[in-house]
Amino acid sequence: MIPNSALNNLALKIEEENLKAAEASAKKAKYKIQIWFRSARSMHTPVAYSLSFWESGKRLHGGGDEMMFICRRHQDAPRLSNFDLAASTAKSDRGCNGLISGDIAQNTGIVLCPHCHASHRLDQIGDSIFYRTTISQAADRLAWWWRKLDGADIYAKYSPTDPRTVMMQRAYDARTAREKKGLTIYPLENILKDTLAGSTLEARFKAFLTA
Repeated sequence: MIPNSALNNLALKIEEENLKAAEASAKKAKYKIQIWFRSARSMHTPVAYSLSFWESGKRLHGGGDEMMFICRRHQDAPRLSNFDLAASTAKSDRGCNGLISGDIAQNTGIVLCPHCHASHRLDQIGDSIFYRTTISQAADRLAWWWRKLDGADIYAKYSPTDPRTVMMQRAYDARTAREKKGLTIYPLENILKDTLAGSTLEARFKAFLTA
């Protein structure tokens, strides 16, 4: 078993690396993608996780990140009508999977997708997508969305029983550990360096998700 002192040092090292990564990307990455593991990570069985998308420094005139909406109607929401589809370029009656700036619907409660021009009520679409796939498929999906945004920082959070979260619980107080959820950051700058060195985006994301 790893001594608590070693876990504390490792947790502090991860926190220092996260701070450096956040500072390094603060002026470079326009977007963040957050993957939050809802179940234990496994190389052999499917894992549950959600993806959400953020505009960096958009909220409160640069004071925080703004979560984005997704042009993708919930399973139980009414589908786009033939009239709506005719007025848009969406290829599906659920939407086009375009990412929509969070400040578009702040006043009206209606979201007009800037990509396909489909119109949605806020309660018809979401700001995250839930998946249950293998780790390899998770890396593929993350790469697909990363390319859709033309680059982003990656933020990973983990389930309460994940080793990274447990490590945080041992190193910090329970409240801090709950807030951090084992947070680990893969900044855009590092992603670009790693892929320019010859590795594929999918391979780098798989390595990040399994670390």
